[in-house]
Amino acid sequence: MKDKRLEGKHAVITGGAVGIGRATALSFGEEGAHVVIADLDREHAKETAAEVSAKGVKARAFVTDVTARLDVEKMFSEAAEFMGGIDILVTCAGGYTKYGRFEDIEEDEWDRMIELNLKSVYLCCKAVIPFMKERGWGRIINLGSRAGRSASAGTSPAHYGSAKGAVSILTQYIAKEVGPYGITANTIAPSTTLTERVRKLLTPEKEEMFIADCPLGRLAEPDEITGVITFLASDESRYITGATIDVNGGRLML
Repeated sequence: MKDKRLEGKHAVITGGAVGIGRATALSFGEEGAHVVIADLDREHAKETAAEVSAKGVKARAFVTDVTARLDVEKMFSEAAEFMGGIDILVTCAGGYTKYGRFEDIEEDEWDRMIELNLKSVYLCCKAVIPFMKERGWGRIINLGSRAGRSASAGTSPAHYGSAKGAVSILTQYIAKEVGPYGITANTIAPSTTLTERVRKLLTPEKEEMFIADCPLGRLAEPDEITGVITFLASDESRYITGATIDVNGGRLML
């Protein structure tokens, strides 16, 4: 029988109610990790937590606004108490709701995208590091995007891509500081993945365009992203830190 790679570990996944976050929570549960799902979507977060619990591990949903410092600090404190510590953080909360040109972005919309996709990562990483230092071990995995790797991606709005690009750099700074404490920090940068949110945004024309741009000839499924996240959460990745790992079917070749 294959060993479970995350046996006995304790993970917090933001944005874990649906999409890549949900798929990650299920993968972690399958690999033996206890999981806290932090999300504003109470109903779907509870459903996902129940599915993870069915795998024989602890799982709980916390309704959390990851852009609000007090909410974040309270969630991590209660998550550590519930699970007995925190070893792994995956920041999946984020996204955008529509395509658009840079010139059409209003200031309040810009601020909201930066808060949701960048400030949330800052708040969550800052809050979790003390718990990981206590254990002398930790894995921080931040969700970036192909849109944050190059403007030539041409598939996402500028404020979203700017925030995701900043996530990669922020993660490098974090990795440099926390390495001596046995903690790694990495970014995973997926391209268009067929989550519920993306399916609502995709038009047939855009999907055809994206597929034509992909050497593998298709868009990603969520479990193809979570496989890499689970690897980064495990001991198999122990000598990888400060990296941005591109998972995009070849749509971006740096």
